[in-house]
Amino acid sequence: MRRCASLAALAASFALLLVIQSGCGGGGSSNTPASGLDERVFIAIQNSGISSLPIADANKNQLSANSVSNVGSAPSLMIPGANNTTLVFGSGDRSVSIVDNLKEVLATSETSCQSGVTCVPFLSADTESIVASSDGKFAYAALPTIRQVALVALTAGPPITVTNIPATPANCAATNNCLPGAHRLVLSHNNSKLLVFNEALNQFEVINTSDNSVKTVTGTGLDHPSYAVFSADDSKAYILNCGSECGGTQASVSVLDTSALTITQTVNVDAATIGMSDTNNLYIAGTGPNGGSATVLPLSSLTPGKAIGIGDGFHQVIALFQSKLIIGARTCSKGCMSIIDPSAGTAVVDSAKGDVTSITAITPRKVVYATEGGEVRIYDLTTNQELLNNNTPLIDVVGKAASVIYVGPKT
Repeated sequence: MRRCASLAALAASFALLLVIQSGCGGGGSSNTPASGLDERVFIAIQNSGISSLPIADANKNQLSANSVSNVGSAPSLMIPGANNTTLVFGSGDRSVSIVDNLKEVLATSETSCQSGVTCVPFLSADTESIVASSDGKFAYAALPTIRQVALVALTAGPPITVTNIPATPANCAATNNCLPGAHRLVLSHNNSKLLVFNEALNQFEVINTSDNSVKTVTGTGLDHPSYAVFSADDSKAYILNCGSECGGTQASVSVLDTSALTITQTVNVDAATIGMSDTNNLYIAGTGPNGGSATVLPLSSLTPGKAIGIGDGFHQVIALFQSKLIIGARTCSKGCMSIIDPSAGTAVVDSAKGDVTSITAITPRKVVYATEGGEVRIYDLTTNQELLNNNTPLIDVVGKAASVIYVGPKT
């Protein structure tokens, strides 16, 4: 993150384009990216005046000369979409761009409008949480400041339409359709239920995506719910209760029956703000009374194993790769990046380098890329250490790196 770059260099490297016009497509054959790279990582730079995604060569751990253009102002968040696409949120103009990973340009639905017509959809408020349906039809974004969730119809355009749930938040109490402080979203595998969390409350909301109706879930066991992990068949959702970390009493995991929308079981854990699962286990992490910790719970019994000490802070990103659990946090003091060996019950905590905002696994290798403290950092999972060149990151970008995403080989 070179802060000494001149404004002229920034302007030359990244051009701001707020209106996407026709004819802004790109090259590349059906199976070869325009960059020609076998392994690629897109990088979001959250700086004013930047509207491109630099592309890194994930084989060589170096920045390439290529980039994805016209993705909106100050891109800050990327998530994988369906059909080999990436969704990009631009925090500078609240845009949602759809990138064709192979062609390394905006997808057709965002580049075929008539001249002068904006194709890229815009949200009505900022977001930190976006999820996309597995069928590629919709994306949902939490809009906490206006108590709504944006529904982006990805295949309806151009132009792509955006509607908000509930449509009239000021009157939502009359229809029991409120989304108070919608902050974090979790979508079921079958795209039928969207869970909406605000960790400051003792409730969460469930949106039925077929009709966008909203129901509030309360009940015994809930203590500042902040996140969820759906079971493989979507019959259950494991609700992570933040507890004392979010002003409550006890962190725990509550089991939601997704048909009846009732809590059927709650087990106490040391801390829980982020989690994921594989075939056999539920992995959770958070910061409890004694600091950061990660816990493994077998899905068959939900009996918590011994808490593993990790870095502190509010844990917000997680990955499971090469039998290691990689967890990132913000506002930490002892280290925001933790690499855990669940089978050994041990963890390596990196020194505090700033907030970890994204983690992406480079699947052909044994490394992960992360954005940490505004830098792109690369961690070797065989040593659990950052790969450095003279104590500096291998990939140096101009500006604040906010998100990275592996977009795979040219297949």
